[in-house]
Order: sequence, then C-alpha cells, then structure tokens
Amino acid sequence: MHYSQFFLWLKKLSLTAFLSALILCVTQTYAAEKITSNTGQAFTDSQLDNSHKDIVIYIAVAANFKSTLQQLVNAFALEQPNIKKKQLKIISGATGALYSQIIQGAPFDIFFAADTKRPLLLIEKKHAKKDSYYSYAHGQLILAFQAQEQKLCDRSLNNKQSLIDFFNNFQASSKPTLAIANPAIAPYGWSANNIIKLSEKAFSRYRIVKGKNVLHAQQLLLNSNADLAILSAAQATHVAMDNYEFCLINKSLYTPIEQAMVIIKQDHRASRQQHLLNQFFNFIKKERAQSIISSNGYLNNEHNKPSMLLIKTGPV
Repeated sequence: MHYSQFFLWLKKLSLTAFLSALILCVTQTYAAEKITSNTGQAFTDSQLDNSHKDIVIYIAVAANFKSTLQQLVNAFALEQPNIKKKQLKIISGATGALYSQIIQGAPFDIFFAADTKRPLLLIEKKHAKKDSYYSYAHGQLILAFQAQEQKLCDRSLNNKQSLIDFFNNFQASSKPTLAIANPAIAPYGWSANNIIKLSEKAFSRYRIVKGKNVLHAQQLLLNSNADLAILSAAQATHVAMDNYEFCLINKSLYTPIEQAMVIIKQDHRASRQQHLLNQFFNFIKKERAQSIISSNGYLNNEHNKPSMLLIKTGPV
C-alpha cells in the first residue's frame, strides 16, 4: 500500500469512529431523557441498590434479655417465612446506657428495657409511642458460683436469714469477691444492691466489683475475677455456665424487676419497616413468645406463676 493510500484509509477510519461515537452518545442521551420523563427524576445508583435491600429494624435490648431475644427472633423468623433473621438487628447494653443513646437520637426502632422507668420516661419525653408500652417479663435473681463439694443452698434462698447464712458460710478467700451489675445504670444491679443492703455485717468481708451490665458481671465470674455473682436467672441457661451452681433468690428479698418494651418514634421510618416492626411487636405478646420467655427464667405477666426454668443446685 502506498503512503498516500494509507493516510486516506486512516482518515476514513477516523471519520467512521467519530460518527459511531456520535450515534452512541445520542442514543444514551435519549434513553436517559426517556427514563427521566417517565419517572419525574433520574434514577441514581443508590436508589437502584436500595430497591433490592432488605428492610431492617434495630432492637435495643437490656443485656440480661439478649440471649432470650435472639431465641424470640429465631422463632419469629420461622413463623414468618418471608422474613430473614438478619432483618432484626440486636444491640445490647445496660438499660440506662441504651436509654441515654435513644435520648441522644440513636436510630433504634424498639427498646426492650430491664425496667419500666426508662420506657415510661421515653413516652413522657415524646421519644416513644404511648400505645406501644408493654410489660413483657419479670426478672429473677440468682447467686452463681463455681461448683463445690459442699451444698451451699437449697433450691432457693427463701428469706433474709437463709441469704445471710449463705454469705457467712461461703468458703473462698479471706475476702471473697462478689460481682454485680452497675446499680447506677442496670436494673439488675440496682436490685442486687438491695440484697447487699440487707446485712452490712454479712457483706463486710466481701469485695464488691461492678460490671457495666449483668453480662459483664457474669464475665467477671467466668474469668475468675469474682468468686460469685448476682445475675439474672436467664443466665443459668448459658452454655458457659455448665460448671457453675446457682441459688435462686426469692423475689421478696429485692426490688421487683419488671421489664417493659416500647416502640421508638422515628420520623423517616418506611412503611415496610413499620409493618415488620408491628409484626414483631405483636409476636412478643403471643403464647409462643411468652413460653420462650418463661423457659429462660423469667416470670410471666401474672407475677406469681413460677418460672419454667430448672435452677441447678449444688451437690447433696
């Protein structure tokens, strides 16, 4: 091929490429205008992505109820085949700490507190829906300690004297350590502190350590940073507690632990999200859910009906 013919061919090729690019540009512009005219606004990548995302609700739960709530979420998902467990996100902590986060605008959708005070305050402060208040459980306290050869308590500590005798006779170091949840922010810690106040003499030989919440108090016991702990009866069901013994403390010896839940107000909650939230809220009131709650060591809403939990006792 002569050089003159080569340059002529190259010019034709450049013109063809330019025309092709021009046609492609016009076609894409037309398509974009058509989409805009049909919807009123152009689609964005984030909008396209969001159309395929699962609706999620965020559940704030007091530490004592975390494992029970997970069981409830699992049961709810089985009952509603179109709902996935991952659509219900659980965030746990001390009731007081979670309450503070909600007041500061944390995007929670529902709050399972370990008391009634915080849910009622959220309603009063217009952060929660008044008609969503529901007392879902009544907690119980246990004493937990490593298994020992001697029997330290019967199935339960029924009165003040039996409780004092237990602490007086507990065999450990000269100054044993007792772990409780922080009374300032955790209702289970508050009630545990009531027990300590029953006898200054009995507890004078104990070093009291306070966990951030009742799960942290349990961790102090498991990590051998405490000789015994006052925990939620629900924690007796944890696999990690297999080598520990428990004494159920009679509920007359401490401040009642009534636990309530509320739906948190959110200005921009989607309708599908609200529907999922209502479904789960209504599920908690069902007999199936109440059975799960009872089986984890909580009293039901009749107050006096005993828990289904079998508390372990020390060797006879």
